[in-house]
Amino acid sequence: MAVEQERFDPQGFNPPWIRHEHAARFRFGADYVGGATVVDCACGTGQGTHAFATAGARHVYAYDISPEAARITADRCRGAGVSVSVGDAAALPLPEEFADVFISFETFEHLPQPDRLVREAHRVLKQGGTFLCSTPNRDVSSPGNTIDSRPWNRFHTKEYNTAEFIALAENVFGSCRVFGQNPVPGWRAATMRRIAAAVSPIASVRLNQAAKLPMFLFDEGSRHSVRGTQAGYEYEYIVIVCTK
Repeated sequence: MAVEQERFDPQGFNPPWIRHEHAARFRFGADYVGGATVVDCACGTGQGTHAFATAGARHVYAYDISPEAARITADRCRGAGVSVSVGDAAALPLPEEFADVFISFETFEHLPQPDRLVREAHRVLKQGGTFLCSTPNRDVSSPGNTIDSRPWNRFHTKEYNTAEFIALAENVFGSCRVFGQNPVPGWRAATMRRIAAAVSPIASVRLNQAAKLPMFLFDEGSRHSVRGTQAGYEYEYIVIVCTK
């Protein structure tokens, strides 16, 4: 007998074990999944997978390269209309034109060839399907670095700025809609880049981290909402929505 699951409440979804910015991305993704066959690529430990399943998805196929992450996701989503498997983000065991929605949040920067993820999403999606993807914006998180710089985050392979991220996705999908999280005034981002040039990139990274410390004490979930980008601001995280 299937376990009865609590329905997803996008306004109330802010579990204490999920960082505000992660929960906001899951709320954003949940708006696209109603009645859809969904792929959650690099599902981690399944918080997003569960959110998508209980937001009305027809079925969610979740994949992660880590067997342990896949096991945790399967336990978390038991009875929620979810299939969980171990899988490589660039080569999923799915046929062409299988899914209505393909979601991969905070995966892009971990891959040595992130364009393969984008092409895999395009392959797996049906015509008219939707691809949602996010990545940290290097111009905010690592000001002064270039696309060829070694990221200070040792788990990242390569970090992109907004223009580079959009260009790579649009090379496969055509046009994409662009959204952002955690707005930063353009003057502050420019100041950090000048500090990086005058002192060192790591100095600007540490200053940026220090500037965020008060937010951990007085943070509010509303600050992390995924919203359309505005002129005069950079965004710590870029989220794109592309249609096949």
